[in-house]
Amino acid sequence: MNPADADTELTMSQQGVFADQHRIRTLLDIEAALASALAQHGVISPTSAAQIAHCCRGELISTGLPQDVVRQLTMAVAGRDAEAANYVHWGMSLQDLSDTALVLQLRVALDGIEADLARFVAVLAEFAERHRHTAQVGRVGLQHGLPITFGLKTAGWLDAMLRHQQRLQALRVRLLTLQFGGATGTLASLGDAALPVATALAATLDLSLPDIPWHGQRDRFAEVATTLGLLAGSLGKIAHDMILLTQTEVAELAFPVMPSTGWSATLAATQQVPALVAAMLAVMLPDHEGEVDESDDAAARLLPQIVALCAGALEQLQRQAGSMKVDAARMQANLALTRGRLLAEPLTLALARKIGRQPAEALVRQASAHAAQSDQALREVLDQYGVVSLHFSALELDRLLEPASHSGQSASFVDRVLQSWQQSSGMPAVVEQTRASFAAGHAQLHYRIDGLADAPWLVLSNALGTALDLWEPQMPLLSEQFHVLRYDTRGHGQSVMRDGATTSLADLGDDVISLMDHLGIARAHFCGSSLGGMTGLWLAIHHPARIERLVVCNAAPLSGPPSIWDGWIEQIRQHGVEAVVPALMERCFTRDFARHAGHQVAVVQEMLLQTSPAGFIAACTAIRDMDLRSKLPDINVPTLVIGGKQDRMAPSAQTRRLAAHINGALYLELNAGHLPNREVAQRFNAELTGFLLTDPV
Repeated sequence: MNPADADTELTMSQQGVFADQHRIRTLLDIEAALASALAQHGVISPTSAAQIAHCCRGELISTGLPQDVVRQLTMAVAGRDAEAANYVHWGMSLQDLSDTALVLQLRVALDGIEADLARFVAVLAEFAERHRHTAQVGRVGLQHGLPITFGLKTAGWLDAMLRHQQRLQALRVRLLTLQFGGATGTLASLGDAALPVATALAATLDLSLPDIPWHGQRDRFAEVATTLGLLAGSLGKIAHDMILLTQTEVAELAFPVMPSTGWSATLAATQQVPALVAAMLAVMLPDHEGEVDESDDAAARLLPQIVALCAGALEQLQRQAGSMKVDAARMQANLALTRGRLLAEPLTLALARKIGRQPAEALVRQASAHAAQSDQALREVLDQYGVVSLHFSALELDRLLEPASHSGQSASFVDRVLQSWQQSSGMPAVVEQTRASFAAGHAQLHYRIDGLADAPWLVLSNALGTALDLWEPQMPLLSEQFHVLRYDTRGHGQSVMRDGATTSLADLGDDVISLMDHLGIARAHFCGSSLGGMTGLWLAIHHPARIERLVVCNAAPLSGPPSIWDGWIEQIRQHGVEAVVPALMERCFTRDFARHAGHQVAVVQEMLLQTSPAGFIAACTAIRDMDLRSKLPDINVPTLVIGGKQDRMAPSAQTRRLAAHINGALYLELNAGHLPNREVAQRFNAELTGFLLTDPV
């Protein structure tokens, strides 16, 4: 299908906005509001205003042309009250009527565009977060360049859309203003009542009152055109990128939900909107106080077309992005297509530090050419150069030629854009409501309460060796939906426990019940990670009446042979917590995340190091002695089990079996290690809130 012939009709909501019926209704609303304002300030009688308002009915009007609406309305009023008919459209020009009606129509149209844009932005944010570390070929001039991540590419799309959101929001301030000036912009026919009438009219229509009538200055409408033109350009750019990534020989993206028209709406907007925007800019050149052309109001003709094209493109792109499938394996395969040659630049820079820039450039250029001609991997060719092996070990050379090692600040840039999205979408910073401690048995529990006081309670329980700050990536979202209780497990974070006190999983569960009793919490959702998930299982078995819904993350009902935990306990006793932290850190995150998200890794490592030896030993003892397998069928609490595909502490085979043994449990497996709430926070948040907020079947 030729994009020029694409279906550029308005979406259903946009059709309603610019269809004759809605146009007529808008024009009549303005006429009724004008009559009311005139009567309010003594220009016409209340009786005349009432007669005019009574006749402002769509069935009495046959066309949406302002001059026809005024003529037919006057005739309808005259049939009821000849005197009142004299005051139809009093003091207002046809241009005033047409412009104000267009402003009101554009307000509704922009509401729809901004709503679709917000949905599109949310989809892009999810892909950016999920693929912040998914390595992909960077392409310059359609040729392979240094690696990027797909998260970086989608964050670039997202960043542009955020700017368009800002432009649309700023545009409203200037656009949503009343045009009311009479023939030459003086409102002379209303005398001293002019400004009071204008103020009342603006208030009724929920528009601002400008400092001066603007019928001779068309920049407000031109700004709508240019703003939507920029949006159409960015949508076209994104669609073009997506199309290229679906090419058979690239195949990094796929779109299972592809309409028969393909990408026609988006491509049509890209091709047709620029000419319409140019035509709209030409409208900015009326003579003096404006021109009267009753047969053709250019702004009212051009802007609906621009809106239609942009709305259609955005709706199509948002829908298709929601179905987008990312083939990370194909991205990895494409990175290997040039067999290492795309990494010639970082190799040259590393070698230049050893032998100088010019010799390094010559050597790498020669090796790359040799590799291409002989169809060998660059790594194999480099082995033939003694100067390379002289300066780099085999391991160092492998690392230099690993694409994932050269994505630069991709992850950091993604995080910055996601942070801007969270701020612009109105996600407030978490406001602390309560931070306190409570004596529970042999422990003094530190806890914190955030969120909405009248919302359902949600208890968050931490992983082994971590503190309540583990859940910070979830708090901006959860605090808007729940009354959130976080606590430090005994001996973890700021919670303390008596020296020598023994601990079982039952003790950890009783701590939760005691804390809930102390705070007057009868029932709560419960989400626990690792050790916290095991605690949640115990609670669902022994206190099901207290748990509304249960989310168990990266936990098992039986964890490894006791000898493993005895070994860790002995290491901590002899050498302190520091002795086991390296082994734990290796298991917390995937290698890729650990390599590219150093700050996140450091935060968790610091939590582990701050955990008291007594607390660590107590938790390890509780896990060692735990076996909940026989009790799992007793759990009847609605349950979601979350596993990590690359979790080495609670392997996915264990979490799948756990879900299978709980009645009606749902299972979700994320592409992460032991702490998915940190590693894939955006996806984790969506799945967690989706489960907790879904109405029960």
